[in-house]
Amino acid sequence: MNGTHHDVDFDPFKLSEQFAFTPRKLKVFTIGAGFSGLLIAHKFQHKFPEMQEMVDHTIFEAHSEVGGTWLVNNYPGVQCDVPAHIYAFPFDPNPEWTRFYASGAEILEYFKRTVKKWNLERDLQLNTKVVGAMWQEDLGQWKVTVEHAGVQRDEFCHVLISGQGVLVHENWPDVLGLQDFKGHITHSARWDHNYDYSNKRIAVIGNGSSGIQIVPQMAKLPGTIVQNFIRGPAWVYYRAPPSKHLGREVDDPNPAFTNEEMEKFKNPEYHHQYRKNIVSRTNKSFCIFLKGKNNDAGMKAASEQMAEKLNHNQRLCELLIPKWELGCRRITPGPGYLESFLRENCDLTNSAITSVSENAVHTANGKTFECDVVICATGFDVSHRPRYPFIGRNNVNLREKWEDEPESYVSVMTPDFPNYFMMMGPNCLGGHGSLVESLNWTGDYFVKWIKKLSTEDIKCIVPKRSVVDSFVKYGDEIHKTLVWTGGCKSWYKRGRVDGRVTALFGGSAHTFNRLLSEIRGEDFDITYNTANPFRFMGNGFTKYEMDESSDLSWYVEVAEEAQGRGPEKLKGTNAKESI
Repeated sequence: MNGTHHDVDFDPFKLSEQFAFTPRKLKVFTIGAGFSGLLIAHKFQHKFPEMQEMVDHTIFEAHSEVGGTWLVNNYPGVQCDVPAHIYAFPFDPNPEWTRFYASGAEILEYFKRTVKKWNLERDLQLNTKVVGAMWQEDLGQWKVTVEHAGVQRDEFCHVLISGQGVLVHENWPDVLGLQDFKGHITHSARWDHNYDYSNKRIAVIGNGSSGIQIVPQMAKLPGTIVQNFIRGPAWVYYRAPPSKHLGREVDDPNPAFTNEEMEKFKNPEYHHQYRKNIVSRTNKSFCIFLKGKNNDAGMKAASEQMAEKLNHNQRLCELLIPKWELGCRRITPGPGYLESFLRENCDLTNSAITSVSENAVHTANGKTFECDVVICATGFDVSHRPRYPFIGRNNVNLREKWEDEPESYVSVMTPDFPNYFMMMGPNCLGGHGSLVESLNWTGDYFVKWIKKLSTEDIKCIVPKRSVVDSFVKYGDEIHKTLVWTGGCKSWYKRGRVDGRVTALFGGSAHTFNRLLSEIRGEDFDITYNTANPFRFMGNGFTKYEMDESSDLSWYVEVAEEAQGRGPEKLKGTNAKESI
């Protein structure tokens, strides 16, 4: 497709005086200053220095600090369930992690230190919240409305990148009477650190990753009585215990690194190989997510491990060990969670909460738990729907479009929304390995497109509807072979048992990487700025070849030696054929 030039006398086929592939400066906005947004900043500033002349970059962050998920989630016991040494910025891995799994506080400290080291706050506007976005077809730009200090303003960009994670906006439970509770109410993503939880009766609602981490922290406080309200069991299991990665036997589920190990990590080559080994084991273990014998064996091992931690207590095993596939819901290590229920001050129930009164939680089995505190460890809004008007082509509102089923092109783009890129869109690589690595690949993919937009006189790109339909349809077929479509209710399926898997990519990390290694231009509708799609050829010469210091023979190849074809093997062959 071709765009239109506003000057009626302009002839796009008239020879241009510019060099071929002369970059056009593009304004690029990134929403969010978590891992995603700051990976993008590093690519524009450091990894691809040529982007400096192609991009004018701004990052809008609603909070007063960087950190994303790790800024918002700071409840007691918060830690990452991915080994620390593969959960880091790929361009600056951290050899100084103190434990096998890093705490939220340690991740946030590393995050801020890295941002300062690389000057990634250069393009950052803090306390600036995006409250609306609308595509301007004539301009080929996004009008983005932001709010700072209570004042709204409109900004315009050629490319809009979403670096917004899904584990940020808290999801409060829809429970009758919750607002009537007279005690202390908090959410795992809005933790009140000024409140003293000691000597309190505490209700913890939920047993996702945050609930599993909070319960043992509350149970070990002096004088507490803790009741965990769950809807069903969850897999609390170490697929590859730290000992496998450390090469030494340890009883601690989250061991501290020894001084000797930390000294070795200071060697970049050793550290790189150590990280590769963890990733290799993780990728090899992907087969456990396939339905069938591997998962069955994994279920058996996980059940035995959980039963051991529960001291084979029949009631607890019945309540806490799932019958559905291992990995159907996110597997979490959960150090200390299962053991908490062997304490006299900690118990749980799977009877549904019917209501909350001024001083108690009431369940369907007719029981009442009188309490001083209600902790809602009930997760996040993981719908992928924008929390503000987000209007694309033909007045399509993404919030409405994704009300039932979010869909994407390989998680990075979606139809009707030109030049809009997503770092963690629907069907992203969020269920296997380290998410940061996949975000890194995704950012590289964005750079390829932004370079093309800048240097080839392209107005906008958007994935074809037919291509996205095919990607979604075939992805669903692959998901039928994976445990994420199993018999559990999970946020991967938007809280349903039988729904589509909308959160995770249907396939392995290697397949995801391969898909994003090329831009696959055939999957897109491309609109140029003029009726001449080759206008970027300019005067027929590149700027590079006009520089006397340039190597103008860079493309001459070095002769290769045929493997296993010495001179004697060439006898009797046609001379021309062997040249």
